[in-house]
Amino acid sequence: MNRPAAPQPPRVRGACPGVAAPMATGDGYLLRLRHPIGGLETAAARVLADTARRLGNGELELTLRGNLQLRGVAAGDLDAARAALAPTGLVDAQAEREARRNVLAAPVPDLDPEAVDVLALARAVSAAIVDEPALRGLPAKLGVVVDGGGRASLRGVPADLRLDPLAGAGPRFRLAAGGTAATATPLGEVSAQHAPAAVVRTLRAFLEQRAVLDPPPGRLRDAVGMPGSEALRLPGSEGETPGAVAHADTPVRAGDWLGVAAGGAWLGAVFPFGVIDADRLESLAAWLEPHGGGLRLTPWRALLVTGVAAEAAPELQQLLRELGAVTEPADRRLAADACVGHPGCASAHIAARSEAAALVQRMPTLAASGMRLQVSACDKRCGAPPRTEAGVVEWIARPDGHAVVLRLRPGAVLEWSGLAPAQARARIAALERAFARQRNAGEELQTMLERIGPEAWNAAVDAALCEEDERDGD
Repeated sequence: MNRPAAPQPPRVRGACPGVAAPMATGDGYLLRLRHPIGGLETAAARVLADTARRLGNGELELTLRGNLQLRGVAAGDLDAARAALAPTGLVDAQAEREARRNVLAAPVPDLDPEAVDVLALARAVSAAIVDEPALRGLPAKLGVVVDGGGRASLRGVPADLRLDPLAGAGPRFRLAAGGTAATATPLGEVSAQHAPAAVVRTLRAFLEQRAVLDPPPGRLRDAVGMPGSEALRLPGSEGETPGAVAHADTPVRAGDWLGVAAGGAWLGAVFPFGVIDADRLESLAAWLEPHGGGLRLTPWRALLVTGVAAEAAPELQQLLRELGAVTEPADRRLAADACVGHPGCASAHIAARSEAAALVQRMPTLAASGMRLQVSACDKRCGAPPRTEAGVVEWIARPDGHAVVLRLRPGAVLEWSGLAPAQARARIAALERAFARQRNAGEELQTMLERIGPEAWNAAVDAALCEEDERDGD
């Protein structure tokens, strides 16, 4: 008879937390449930809401990997929380299996006529990784994306390893490492039938490469181009160029998946900063149950509600608005993101979410243009976009003075450092005024960022600050 695994000790900060291996934070322990491929049923959502309310801080957070986490669990309540979450089917008893279950699947490929249904494939890939003993040494943060294309495509979501459907090639996929569909390094083509084994083989080759390199590559994306990386390619693919991924260079925007989809297949909604409290989740689940609806989790910190009849969509949309969700792509709140900040994180120097919520209301022109605001409560930048991503203004809180960073494009970054919090807020407000003046009518954001260099931006922001100081003096 199989005996349940012994409880695992709480995981130390710096690792990738789970339910079997929680992580201590500023407000207790954080428990992260891995991405539920194919969605979350309303019964599971009710369990999550009840557990967060009774044993956590009453909130649940969607992450950039499509996971769901609750925080604020006391050390003495960890066993009770694990037991309460077990009926969801999303909990691993063994921490080492949980750590490898990092497969993110396209949220609605079974409902999108433009997509390839990859849900069964994603489940098979996840099972193959978790069940392979040779992969026990995988870095905990290594993530795999299985995309199906379509309107809710994951082509813009970076991953260590990814499977993307090939254009016009039937059910065949490109296996690639280290990036988005546009930037990842192709490793070969594979059929859906052979994809799980190909993923396992590539990951095993990566671990073998790590074992002989000093220092070893931390992530698979780092291993590309290093000695031994030729073993990452699929057998027989040497010298061959895989087929093209459809629309790889076309960004997926909020308007592609937010609101009511064409044909009513789903309704997309974003709760600011990906946070939904237990009462709101309970209310949403209670409404969905008689309608036969369910929830799909996304890496955009958004929920896609499925299974609701078209005639009920207006009522659902109104409910989501009443619950504080964003359902319109033009909503300014979509432009802001932040880590949990103070008091939820012991490393935080500011209340990141409240700062971001206030600041985004002061940058209407920037937000409407597509510029993103990121507030990071410390230098670790949890949940922040890569430093290479353009079109981002970021406030990074530091104990020796805060920084405001404007990321124009790769290699073109402007940073103002050593600021007090009030100065950081003023700098971002000045950036909004400078942006409104510098932008030509109808000009795309990226065009403007490429036209105006860091020196000109610095001068324009300084001028806007001086004018504000003069008005204050009057």
